Amino acid sequence: MESEGTEQVQEVEEESQDSQELDEIPVQLEEASYESLGLTNSSNIVRGKYYKQTYRPAWEQMPDFKGWLRGVVGEPTRAYCTYCQKTLHAHRLSLLKHTCTIRHQKAAQIHNTRKNKAQAMEQQEIHAVVLQEEDMNQTEIDNEDGDTIEYAEVASEAEDEEQLQKDGIDQEIVEEEEEEETTMELHQVPFEKHNQNFQVNQMKAPVSTHVLDTTRGCPVSGLQVSLYKLIDGRWTYINEGVTNINGKFANFVDRADFTPGRYKLHYDVDRYFDARKQDTMYPFIEVVFDCRTVTENYHIPILLSPYGYSTYRGS
Repeated sequence: MESEGTEQVQEVEEESQDSQELDEIPVQLEEASYESLGLTNSSNIVRGKYYKQTYRPAWEQMPDFKGWLRGVVGEPTRAYCTYCQKTLHAHRLSLLKHTCTIRHQKAAQIHNTRKNKAQAMEQQEIHAVVLQEEDMNQTEIDNEDGDTIEYAEVASEAEDEEQLQKDGIDQEIVEEEEEEETTMELHQVPFEKHNQNFQVNQMKAPVSTHVLDTTRGCPVSGLQVSLYKLIDGRWTYINEGVTNINGKFANFVDRADFTPGRYKLHYDVDRYFDARKQDTMYPFIEVVFDCRTVTENYHIPILLSPYGYSTYRGS
């Protein structure tokens, strides 16, 4: 029993000594360890950088943006459309999408129409000034001719006597002159007819259409028709209209604004047949055609039925 008690006392003393030794262990915390720990934690966090696209003046010279795109002073991330008069995001993709909107295309058409009218008025004013100058020059020439005629009359009185002695003029010369005059008249008639045909073509619309309902045997009135042009590989909206009571529409584009190229007529036939409660397999009809010269007229008739249609070039 005594030996067991002594052993317990020794164990207690050893434990107390160990605890004292543990309490006396020095601990040193280095500041560098905390800094290195912070660096390792921050390096594990990956943060993406966000870059805002800014406006580039070089865009103004691109074919899609030329003429309507401008920058906004003080706002490098915004762009301005002069046609629609509104600000846009200065992002190339969003600006390209803006050019495809109907609002922008109609605004561009109105701008081009006003521009062409202003140019036409300037040309008319220049032409009027040129005509006035020509009239003034002609009056001066007439006055000079009048003075010359008066002088020539005095000199011709002395020559009349000599002319009377030359009555034996050869008749062949007179006949040759008459033949030349008749030949000039014959060549002048077809030239005048050609000018008349050219003036008639200038008065007609460059692009027109005529829609007929073959099932009812009457023209299709109130049909919406749109004209597009292929520009830089994309169909660009030009104008639209509604057929009249005769099924015709021709006010797509003015002769002054008409240029050669590939065009497309879009017919919304689905609305026409829905209004008459007729089934159709065509939601719309599109006719693509090439215009090679600006002086010709391109008339596109459509023979329409709910389950078929045909077209050709009319006159």
